[in-house]
Amino acid sequence: MGFVSTVRSVIDLARERNITFLAASFAYYAFVSLFPLLLLAVAIGTYVGGDAFADAIVQQTKQYLSSEGATLVRRTIRNTGGNVGASVVGLVVLLWSGLKLFRGLVLAFEEVYEASPDPDIVEQIKKGLVALGGVALGLGLMVAVGAVLGASLLQGIPYLPVVGGVVLLLGLAAVFFPLYYVLPPVDVSFREVLPGTAVAAVGWLALQGGFQLYASGSGKFGLTGILGSVLVFLTWLYFAGVILLLGAIVNVVVEGRSGYLAGR
Repeated sequence: MGFVSTVRSVIDLARERNITFLAASFAYYAFVSLFPLLLLAVAIGTYVGGDAFADAIVQQTKQYLSSEGATLVRRTIRNTGGNVGASVVGLVVLLWSGLKLFRGLVLAFEEVYEASPDPDIVEQIKKGLVALGGVALGLGLMVAVGAVLGASLLQGIPYLPVVGGVVLLLGLAAVFFPLYYVLPPVDVSFREVLPGTAVAAVGWLALQGGFQLYASGSGKFGLTGILGSVLVFLTWLYFAGVILLLGAIVNVVVEGRSGYLAGR
């Protein structure tokens, strides 16, 4: 199968499997999962670090928010610190939304591969941990690299963006590889998951670059403040889900696993 025919098959199969709808579910549950996780992290961090922690968080996020949004974030962080009730609620919501996120990814991979799930509860738990860990590490890695590249102390270092991009690309590949190896409801080889891993890593890297480009010019477009930031972040999660599932589609097409492709 040539490159052009492979691309056509990927597009056709992605449409048939309706990965845009599956990605919307991923974006919703990922979004719901992140807020209680941040609530727990902020509660612990503020309890340990006090106002210095709140100021550090605002300093890292103010480039994405308006002045009103930064003030709201600072006030929210300080009010959250030491709030045990908020932490407990955050933990419960985190567990619920995390399970939903895991289930959504498993169902998405079952839809892509057109295969029945593994009934083994141990395998289901393993897949859940890999799914949650992979998504969390991927998002965390992108945020961490972006924060490092934006640090004022590192400005002026030659080729820093290039080095950061390479590190992020390799890190994302390392995160996605076990995701594509464990989540499919069929047995796959290490070699079989490499194409999708590469596509997802490059796609998320490009997505992060586009998001940073928007953030640097958000004031010019007038989409600022909390509401604008939430809408942009939801859109970002949606496209992240599309890319993640597109990697699975690529793996299916390259290995010729789809019955849809057999008749082409």
